[in-house]
Amino acid sequence: MLRRFPAQPRLTISASPGAGGNTDKSSSISGLVPAGTVVTARIDGRDCGSLTLATAGVYGGDALFDERLLVCGEDGDAGKAIVFLVNGTLAGTAVYTPGISTRLDITATSGAAFSADVPSGPAPLTVRFTDASTGRPASWHWTFDDGGTSAAQNPVHTYTLPGNYTVTLSVDGGRAVCTKPGFIKVTPVLFGDANEDNRIDQADTLLVLQEVVGLREKPLPGTGRFTKTDVHANGAIEVGDALFIAQYNVGLRDPWFVLSG
Repeated sequence: MLRRFPAQPRLTISASPGAGGNTDKSSSISGLVPAGTVVTARIDGRDCGSLTLATAGVYGGDALFDERLLVCGEDGDAGKAIVFLVNGTLAGTAVYTPGISTRLDITATSGAAFSADVPSGPAPLTVRFTDASTGRPASWHWTFDDGGTSAAQNPVHTYTLPGNYTVTLSVDGGRAVCTKPGFIKVTPVLFGDANEDNRIDQADTLLVLQEVVGLREKPLPGTGRFTKTDVHANGAIEVGDALFIAQYNVGLRDPWFVLSG
């Protein structure tokens, strides 16, 4: 049987503490928790089972082929705490009892999240961060990976040196934490801006191709425009630079012109 709960950030699951494969009963989750939400069970810090919501608001069932959360412990785990996390946020605990199927209500009260208006660009780069945490946190602590910190909810921070920076937001004294490795990418110049109009687009690709075939004069080595154009980083302006800029414009390369992913 499937049940729906009122529209609150509340998760109801049936944990399955059972060595060897006991499974849970029906479970449901409010519509505020979307499809793709991941519920993870851990014992002693190790993952012992997880499930992903396929449909917002409902997960699991009693039918034979319904998906269920299975918590698989190891020898000696009986009596230990199962810690449940919803998208990485602590949501509740239960006692691991092998062979027992238990229905358990847990609540995801808060989750830390954030975004940035300009995640990449040349130094100095001023970034406005926006808190997107759930659960109405009352305090915030940001670290920007360059020695800077902030207690503002939506801080503005300026990066003065090139590099890839990891940003961490902790809310409510560490109750929920969100870390994004290499989230802000600061380059010494705007690589790929071959025509120096302060943006990177297909006009830059066309300009480099024209330089390669002799329709335009190539920039001189050592100049700022040469540095911006030589994204292939081999000391020459060639068709590879045009290709790299084109790849950047379709999302295949990052601001350092390294292949994405």
